[in-house]
Amino acid sequence: MILAKVCGNVVATHQEPGFHAVPLRFVVKVFDMNPAEPIGEPFVAIDRIGVCDGEFVLLETAMESGLGMSRRCGADAAIIAIVDKI
Repeated sequence: MILAKVCGNVVATHQEPGFHAVPLRFVVKVFDMNPAEPIGEPFVAIDRIGVCDGEFVLLETAMESGLGMSRRCGADAAIIAIVDKI
């Protein structure tokens, strides 16, 4: 799992059927809950739990990120938890 911060929304008017009604968020990896030190560039993750901008989250990557969806989808990253504290 990866610690990240949510930094925005992605709007897509046409999506693959597996992504229908699933929000897409921009996230950036962080080392700890210090947003001044992001690791790398922002990337897109599917939001399976309903998060807000600025929240710290845990991501699952690779094949596991699409598991648990009602339809099969080819996601590279999924938000699976909101981090309250470390």
